[in-house]
Amino acid sequence: MPMESARDLPKVFSLLRPADVIFAFFILLFISSILGNFLYTWDVVGYIGAALSWQTSDPLAVHTQTYELLRLELPEQAFAGLVSGPYATAMASNADQFYSQLDMYRIKPLYVGLLNLLDAFGLSLVDAGKVLSVVPAALLCILVYVWLKRHVSANFALSITVLLSLCSRLFDVARVILPDSLSALILVFAVYLLLGRPAATKWALILLVLSILVRTNNILFVTPLLIYVSYAESRRSGWQSMEARGPAIALVVAVICYFVVSAMFNHQWWRLFHHTFIESIADMNAFAMSFSFDQYLQVLGTRLRQIVIGNFVMVTMLLPFLLFAVLALLASRGRFAALRMTVAICFLNFVCYFLMFPLVESWDRFFIPFYIFIVVLAVQSVSVPSMADNDQVTASGV
Repeated sequence: MPMESARDLPKVFSLLRPADVIFAFFILLFISSILGNFLYTWDVVGYIGAALSWQTSDPLAVHTQTYELLRLELPEQAFAGLVSGPYATAMASNADQFYSQLDMYRIKPLYVGLLNLLDAFGLSLVDAGKVLSVVPAALLCILVYVWLKRHVSANFALSITVLLSLCSRLFDVARVILPDSLSALILVFAVYLLLGRPAATKWALILLVLSILVRTNNILFVTPLLIYVSYAESRRSGWQSMEARGPAIALVVAVICYFVVSAMFNHQWWRLFHHTFIESIADMNAFAMSFSFDQYLQVLGTRLRQIVIGNFVMVTMLLPFLLFAVLALLASRGRFAALRMTVAICFLNFVCYFLMFPLVESWDRFFIPFYIFIVVLAVQSVSVPSMADNDQVTASGV
């Protein structure tokens, strides 16, 4: 359990508490349901190739090993789906073009490194990908349950955690080999430590920096959060205090990590945007199309209509959570300053994602941590007020 001492474990989990027993069964059911309904999107090809590229830089060897491993490890029907269609066929038949795609996946070096680490311990890269999707998702459910139980009854915390695991699309994300479960766990755990475990602040800062190495776009959340934490702590104890300097140092390190990783793997926003929303690019290294503002606006307009006119609950859960967030902010007025600011930063991220990467049909996978923060704020807002509520002016007080 996160940051709990051994003597506190009975308070966190007890077989004598019915809600805890039910929650344990839920976690087992959650894991077994995911493993029994696992999906293999083309991302598994990219991440397996990215992991193998750490072992050899020969494009032909990486290509051959990737598709041979997937052919042996995946169900026949799943593998057939990864080599059919114009884009997938081109990748399966051309090693150089396939290798040109891998920087989009290697730009998550901590995730790719963990794939290789698990591979070194004897797991296949496919099984390693499953572990890094399923285990973080289960741990995230446990973390949310523990967090909520600090404010409401175990039965209420259980109900909210189960609903959130489904409504936030965490269950869906855990069924695919992606870094999203791991990214969500790191961000939520970091904020949990910042808000509720002042003694573990340095670990929270380390996690926030590491989140950039799992997903570079986490910089959109980490930067304003660290600015707020540093500012809040400086007001409380002065700019020269370690409490204020620590977040400032973490911010500098996070920004440096972002730019170094982006430079190492030739991250180009317009190229990725064009590849995702306009036309698939077979050879990433040959892409030389300049930015088109007209094409950009056309994509934004199409995606906005998809949210407003389409069945938005089927497309994304963003709008219901936005409404929930507004209600939570109104209900918590005057309390939970740090958590309220965290939710406000989530709003900023929603806008940034829409403007930079409006992948409406699957962007819930980027927003899972934000949905959790919204729900925690809402739950705290309806819980019994405490004397500390009105005093929360820094990130270290709840």
